[in-house]
This record gives sequence, C-alpha cells and structure tokens, in this order.
Amino acid sequence: MKKVVLLPLVLLIVLISACNKEDSNPLESNDANSSTSLSGQPMPDFTNDPDYNGVLATINYEMASPMPGLPAISTNIAFATLGDGTDAGAVAVNSNTLGKMTNSGKTYYIVPNPTNPTQVLSNISFNGTAHSWAVAGANGIPSFNGSVNSPSNFNLTAPQQNASVSKAGDFVIRWSGGTSARVHVQITSLSNSSIMKYKSELNDNGSYTFPASEISGFSGDCLVHVVKYNYTTVNSGGKKYYLISEIVKNVTVKIN
Repeated sequence: MKKVVLLPLVLLIVLISACNKEDSNPLESNDANSSTSLSGQPMPDFTNDPDYNGVLATINYEMASPMPGLPAISTNIAFATLGDGTDAGAVAVNSNTLGKMTNSGKTYYIVPNPTNPTQVLSNISFNGTAHSWAVAGANGIPSFNGSVNSPSNFNLTAPQQNASVSKAGDFVIRWSGGTSARVHVQITSLSNSSIMKYKSELNDNGSYTFPASEISGFSGDCLVHVVKYNYTTVNSGGKKYYLISEIVKNVTVKIN
C-alpha cells in the first residue's frame, strides 16, 4: 500500500500514552486498556503469561479516507516496552534504532516519537518479510535478538467508512482473509473509549459477527478496527519477550 504520513496523525499516535499461535479460542473483554498498548494501537494482550517480560511490535496503521478523493492515512510504527518500563539500552528493528520515551519514570521505545516526530522506519515492509529485533540489554534486561514475519496486506470490506449501523441487529465485520495470521477485531466508542468490545486470537476466515446484545451499549460515532498479526517469543533470562508484527485497519461508523 502507498504510505501517506500526516504529521498530526503521527503525533496523535505517539502521544496517546502490547511464529503464529495456533490456539483458536478467542479472547474477549470490555477493558479498553487490555487491548490498546502505549503505542496507541490495538494489539493482543499477553500480560497474563506469568513469564511475560515485554513486547516489541511493528505496526502498520491505516485509517480509511476521511472523505472521497483523499487517500487513506497510513504510517508505520515500531514500539517496545521491556520489564516494568525498564531502560534496556538500545533497541532496534531492521537496523532502525527506536527513540526512548519516559513517562512516570518508565521507559518506552517508539518510532516516531516526540523528540523525533518525523523519523521514518526504513527496511520495514508488511508483506510477509522478517522484522528482526536487537536489544542491547541493561538494568536486568538481557541482550537478545529475535525475528517475526509480518502479516500481508488486506482489505477491510465491511462496514464501509461512515456507514450507519443499526444496533437492533448483529454487527458483521468482513475483510479479505485466508492466511495463517491471527485476527483481532474491535469496536470502540469515540465519545467514551471505555465503551469497547473486542475479540482476539481469531482465525483469518474473513469475517466476525458481534451479536446485537454485545453492541447495545454503543451509540454514535465509533471506530471499527481489524488487526492481522503474527507473533513469536524469545526466552531469555527465564523470561519471555513477545515479538509482534501487525497491520491495523479501521473505519469510522455511526451506530444508532
């Protein structure tokens, strides 16, 4: 897809401050914090793993065109958090060194970030190629390397951008499927982000239906996300680090 980076969107993404798994049982929750990382984008939550000690993610984010004639808004993001917000030294993906960001004494890594908002990731493609991470290690976090293959591009086919959806019926989301990637689908109210429904660890079969009973609490403008992702893990120092690569597509709809 053509990458169109708009600086206000990048700043919004930054300032909003986680080998495929074969388990086909979907995860579900109403807790917005459990499906949105400090990257500002939805991603699967692995923090319930007792050995979890961090996540490193590459994200391709695309928002549908806000109006006819304008291109979709698309950008690439790299994000990592290690330990309990530990400064683990230099962190890089495909030779791109991530900038450090400190919040409440905790260190996060992200590109782009407020100190370098125009940094663009190089050598990062979302077409099944490898995204290779290198962590220098510091402050109890060991040095390690690992790689995850990205998912491939897809289309979110329903609902359409700016569609009106009746909450009297089921809410059907459709996309171009048929791969081995896992899928996360999510509906979030734009007026109250705590009103949210999602399902993770879905098979990439091209559709998911939220029953009417699950969308009855929504009203007005909402964001619909479809996320395809691959992940693998690196075990180091008795802890587990999750490497994720994902493509996020979303549209704005009105639920009445």
